[in-house]
Amino acid sequence: MGVNWLAIWFNWKIANYISKPAIILALLGWYFTKAGASSSALWFGIGLVFALVGDTLLLLPGRSFLLGVTAFMLTHAAYIIGFNQAPPVMSPKIIVLTLVCFYLWLILYANLRKGALTNSDFLKMEIPLIIYNLVILLMVISALATNFRTNWLPAASTLVSCGALLFLFSDVLLAVDRFIQPLPTARLWKRVTYQLGQLAIIAGVLLTFSA
Repeated sequence: MGVNWLAIWFNWKIANYISKPAIILALLGWYFTKAGASSSALWFGIGLVFALVGDTLLLLPGRSFLLGVTAFMLTHAAYIIGFNQAPPVMSPKIIVLTLVCFYLWLILYANLRKGALTNSDFLKMEIPLIIYNLVILLMVISALATNFRTNWLPAASTLVSCGALLFLFSDVLLAVDRFIQPLPTARLWKRVTYQLGQLAIIAGVLLTFSA
């Protein structure tokens, strides 16, 4: 990760192209070493595979952005399934958590959309982006809900919760930088928050599901 962050900071293109997918490959190796391919954590391994595809697509020029977004949407979908392998119990805490997260998401999306309406690229992709944002919202809610599940250790729940929020923050930075206003250091911080988010999610998952 440190190599990749330096590659972004100093604009080392070749180092970036190599180190970015290498990070997810390393996480995949760690995951399969600790959890195995047949464990109940398999959905998180599948999610990492889609993340590897998404990372690679976003390195490519041209029209690969929507394809990358689609790959990451599948990552979030896999994580949602992984977090909810046992049917969620709709307790008052879960209901309140869901409503609060959805309300905050509406405020956040409305403000981002207001700032992006003058961007023609955003208008062309608005429907797919809405679907993507709803999926990542469900992923964040699912991660936060592990704090109320008895089969998740407190440390594991904290890790996946922080990881999901870092993932979301990375996407917010991407949206602002791409569709509203370029941010000078956004490219670096998008990468830092995304990669630390993935690391935290997988670490929390392995604490819970490792063989």
